[in-house]
Amino acid sequence: MTDQTNAPTRRRLLSFAATLPAALGLTAGRASAQQAMIPTAPDMEGPFYISNTPVLRDLNRFGKRGEAMRITGRVMNASRPDMPVAGAMLEIWQTDGQGRYHPQENGDYADFRDEDMDLRGTVIADANGNFEVISLFPKEYWPRPPHIHYRISATGFRTLITQHYLDTRPRERPHRTAMVIRDQTPAIFPAPVIYLEPA
Repeated sequence: MTDQTNAPTRRRLLSFAATLPAALGLTAGRASAQQAMIPTAPDMEGPFYISNTPVLRDLNRFGKRGEAMRITGRVMNASRPDMPVAGAMLEIWQTDGQGRYHPQENGDYADFRDEDMDLRGTVIADANGNFEVISLFPKEYWPRPPHIHYRISATGFRTLITQHYLDTRPRERPHRTAMVIRDQTPAIFPAPVIYLEPA
């Protein structure tokens, strides 16, 4: 009975939805293709951000002990999710295999000795928005699960500070958690796609 009562209302709603793309001057396919994505959620900066870190291919420059891991990901335009953000700059920092940052201070790279800096650096996304860097599986520290810090910037986009979580309590952070692929050596952490919001 309830379904019959609501049927005309549902038909009107579906009919209106079907005409909306045409009213906007778009075909249904084009409207779907241009639908914006929700920008990646920001997160707290967290401890020990160091600015102006060098561009690196391997964050573990000094051979800290732990499980080797390759971080891969992609940076995309939240307004046009089929468009990569070429040249996005990702500043990345994390703990080592013992749950310690290097150094355990905030500041600028020039404020520290080079040998005191480890498991942090800058990665540049390629023309397709892809990025990749070698690192270690970060150790959790109470009360935080294993995570990686990101500060992502690109010309024409809002700077994003966020974190990605590894294999831990994915239901709490479904859009910022990814399972590490451990059947490859080194293990691969396919970071969730990062959607930047245009400025």
